[in-house]
Formats: sequence, C-alpha cells, structure tokens
Amino acid sequence: MDEPEFDYESAVWGEEALVPGERTIAGYRLDSALLDLPERGRLLELGCGGGRFLRGIAAARPGLALCGIDVSRRALEAARARTSGVEFRLAESPAAPLPAAEGEFDVVCVFDVLEHVLDPAATLREVRRVLRAGGLFHLHVPCEGDARSLWRWIPGQRGARGLKRRLSGHVHAFRRADVFRLLESAGFTPVRERNSLHLAGNLADVALFAGLGLARRFSRARAVTSGTVMAAAAERNGHASPGKLAVRAVDRILWAEAALLGRVPSWGLHLTCRRT
Repeated sequence: MDEPEFDYESAVWGEEALVPGERTIAGYRLDSALLDLPERGRLLELGCGGGRFLRGIAAARPGLALCGIDVSRRALEAARARTSGVEFRLAESPAAPLPAAEGEFDVVCVFDVLEHVLDPAATLREVRRVLRAGGLFHLHVPCEGDARSLWRWIPGQRGARGLKRRLSGHVHAFRRADVFRLLESAGFTPVRERNSLHLAGNLADVALFAGLGLARRFSRARAVTSGTVMAAAAERNGHASPGKLAVRAVDRILWAEAALLGRVPSWGLHLTCRRT
C-alpha cells in the first residue's frame, strides 16, 4: 500500500534565526550561496518555508529584492510574521507552474527541495523559465542514494522509502551524478561546487532520523520533525538543556567538517549554476 503524501502543513521548517557566518551546518549552506550572490537584483527562494534563509540573505545582501515561494500556507504565515521587506507567494501545488513571470529573477536559490518534488526535471524547467538568461541558480541537495551516503547502505532505507520519506517527505534519493544530469538537461552549467555531510555528517543524520523514528513509534504524541529539533536547539533565550547543548555541539562539528572538507565530494551537494 502506498504511503500517504507528506503533509507540509503539519510542520514548518525554517522559523529559527540564521546569521551569515554562523558556525552551524545551516550557516555553511547560507555562506555557500553567498559566495556567488550579487549585491543587486531580484532573488527568488523556492521552498522558502519559514523564511530562515531569506532572512540570512537579507542581512548579507540588503541590496537584493527578495521573494519566497512555498506550497505551505502555514509556512508562509510564519515567514511573513518573522520577515520584513520580503515578498511571499503561494504555489498552488508542487507540480503547478511557479507564480512568477518568465525571466523575472536574476537569482534562484533552492535549499533541500529537489528531493521532495515528484518531478524534479519539471521543477528545474520552471526554475529556468523564471530565471533570466545568464542568471544564477544555487541549490543544496542531499544525495542519499550516492555511495558516499550511509543511507545508501542501510537495509530497508534505500531510495525514497523509510525514515526520510515518512519524517521529511523525501521522495528521491539522488546520486550526485543524477543531479548533474538533471541540471545539464534543464539548461544549467555548474560554476562552483562545495560539499558537506562527510563522515560526521553521515553519522549525525542517520542518528537524528533514527531517533525521530523511535519517537514516532513509541510516543502517543505526534513526533517532532528534524526541523523542530534544530529550531529548539537554536533557541538562545532561557536555560539550555543538556540535549540542546548536545545538538548545538554536533551542529558546530558538522560546520567544522564541511569548512575543512568542502572541496571533497560528499553526499551533501552545494552547487551554483548559470542559466545557459
């Protein structure tokens, strides 16, 4: 029997703060994008969630006009409540055309989205449509089907099945080569590559989702998602519990690993491409 479609209204990712230069794995993702983002122009984040990355981009690039698109009404409500000076638009569905004009943007960013959509080739065609000729496209994709990923080798968790599908809505487990082929077919040429989630990143990601899976199995309450775990750990006010301190420490380790090994191919793929 097919599993039900993931409910993106049940949880919101990206409500917590994100500061450029932050020594977290999210900070590494933001800084990887900032390496190539211009000072001026119009930027779209597709799958913006609660607006975390847009707030980080706004802090580093105040001259950019920013827009976020998401399929979740709840996420957009959270983003509007926490983000000023940014336009937000609702997409009718993951498969619908983007609510944007042809060539409207100079830059498009996508963080952890491509693995969620049923037809990634169609999504990339839409990205190309709304991006001007010669514009930049930056994306982060977890390639869980790659040989460098522990998820590829865990029995019962291959492909789009298992914990990642149930708890995060992942419907694809890409290999790195898959992503490059999709981009080439859609009319994009990679110009910069960075990597993350090497040895420590592999272990931390599997441990996180194994813990979330156990929580869902044995708890009567709705299990938290990876997003809510990271949001709780990011809280800077009040007393920090040992659990929060541990999550923060691991996050710092993942940042350090990525900063040190960013040029070494891994399954956490950060790419900046140019629209041909």
